[in-house]
Amino acid sequence: MNTFWFMAGKLSLWWFVAFFILCSGIFYFLKRENLPANSTTASIPAYESDEFLQFYNQFGADSLFQLEHIVFPLEGTAAARDSMPPSPPDFRWQKEHWTIHKAYNDMDGTFTRQFMSVGNIISEIIADKSNQFSMERRFAKMDGQWYLIYYREMGIY
Repeated sequence: MNTFWFMAGKLSLWWFVAFFILCSGIFYFLKRENLPANSTTASIPAYESDEFLQFYNQFGADSLFQLEHIVFPLEGTAAARDSMPPSPPDFRWQKEHWTIHKAYNDMDGTFTRQFMSVGNIISEIIADKSNQFSMERRFAKMDGQWYLIYYREMGIY
């Protein structure tokens, strides 16, 4: 009689392990089936995507394209000049006074550029070597296209 319960316990354990492995396999394949075909475990940041880089390069090279891809009046900050006070918190850049931005140039290593992505917003910060002078631009994808949504002019901040 003791042998019967011992064997029944082994069989129950074996069936439990087999059932667990079977369920794990089914779960794995169902989960894998729901992944996009081109999905990878490590995705690239938005600022390294071909789509954004194409936009960014055209933004710095084509003045008409640039003006069409800025949300005016543009939120931002104007740099303080001489004895003038800093710009007010509700400052906005106007299309009529916009200075066209050229493509990034590090001026033989004088400036550095850094990108960061937070959600669907890409921030670009350009600063001199001492980090005393800097500027910031923020880009966002809206209605399938990239736009400049914020600009902090080069200055001391």
